Amino acid sequence: MDQQTMVTLAKMGAAAALGIGAMGSALGCGTAGMAAITMWKKAYAQGKSALFTLLVFVGAPISQTIYGMLLMNFILSSAAAEGFTNWGGCLGAGIFGGMGLMASAWYQGKAAAVACDALGETGKGMVNYLMVLGIVETVALFVLVFSMMVL
Repeated sequence: MDQQTMVTLAKMGAAAALGIGAMGSALGCGTAGMAAITMWKKAYAQGKSALFTLLVFVGAPISQTIYGMLLMNFILSSAAAEGFTNWGGCLGAGIFGGMGLMASAWYQGKAAAVACDALGETGKGMVNYLMVLGIVETVALFVLVFSMMVL
């Protein structure tokens, strides 16, 4: 296989890391956002003020896009090295790393949606809910680090 083809395949992995991770962020933020809007609607319907802090939950899954960008940059750096041959590692790290980031972001958004509902109903438990989101975030950090180790 020629050098240009190997670099192209590695760049596909880089694009996959960012794109698939960002898809997860979109799914997670969208899911949490729908829950926040529902809680704000309930608050307004009851004549109460809406909790601005629900945006913390809505924004939590966006970090997986940043991790996807970091993995993308690492893959691109690997592909730019002299004598590059690890196109398969780069492609695999991008695709499977991106899928891990996507799953983390999506499920973090689902947990954030439940957190929006719980905080909106009770006004209590913010720290507890953030700890759960942090645990799910840790999965994304593991995926990032271990994918980089493959390279």
